[in-house]
Amino acid sequence: MASMLFNAAVVLQATEARRVPTEHGLRLSLLGHLARRPRWLGGIALSVGAVGAQILALTLAPLTVVQPADAAGLVLLLVIGGPLLGERVGRRELAAVGGIVVGIVAIVAARPVRSMDHAATAGLVEGLLVVGALAAVPYVLRGWAGAHGLGVVFGAGFAFAAASFSIKLVADSLASRAWLTLGLVAGVAAAAGIAGTLSEQTALQRRQATQVAPIIFVIELLVPLVLAVTVGGESWGHQPVALCAITAGLAALVISVVQLMRTSVVSGLFAGADQVALP
Repeated sequence: MASMLFNAAVVLQATEARRVPTEHGLRLSLLGHLARRPRWLGGIALSVGAVGAQILALTLAPLTVVQPADAAGLVLLLVIGGPLLGERVGRRELAAVGGIVVGIVAIVAARPVRSMDHAATAGLVEGLLVVGALAAVPYVLRGWAGAHGLGVVFGAGFAFAAASFSIKLVADSLASRAWLTLGLVAGVAAAAGIAGTLSEQTALQRRQATQVAPIIFVIELLVPLVLAVTVGGESWGHQPVALCAITAGLAALVISVVQLMRTSVVSGLFAGADQVALP
């Protein structure tokens, strides 16, 4: 459910950002302009619902399972995009869907362990600071590189990765009733989400969603998993078979997602959302 809501939100928001003058890129004024557009606000509402579903999922399963499962929402876009755009779902699309299903099943079958025990607080802070610094690079270099480079896209990916990992910490804090920690990590998640949204919308002003979304997805998938294993207390186990299954599953997911986002059905839904009769 979280994945479906996240992807539907991107479709609603993709074309709205292109209608705002590009001089607002990487500035809060961009969000101010977008906040007056009903369709963009609809995307924000879907994103809020997605965060709630993501928190619920993380109370039931480890991040190693939940984060890869976010790819499943692209299958819904494939189902919706075909009829809306009059495009035929062919072998390439079906192969990509198969790769996503195989990847998720392989990771779930490996049975990674969910844990609410984290490394020392210093480790969590350091991990988030590193990812946050990478997300902030486009803003630091704004006067030099502007908002035109791929750095903005990568910055959005790292910001959303920080938000995703912070959402895991929110779920853990809820489960352990650590209310002070909950407030702190919720604030981090909100700040990272705002930074990610601003960078993503700036990137969408200048690039097709099909160029932006795959890069953001891959970073948002892999970086939180690295944090979960290194400082988040999750384990992939020590069995070679399980490690191979998770690695193969992640590889299948990344390749399949990139391929699916480049197909005419899904890319047309992203890039041509303004021409589709959305309800």
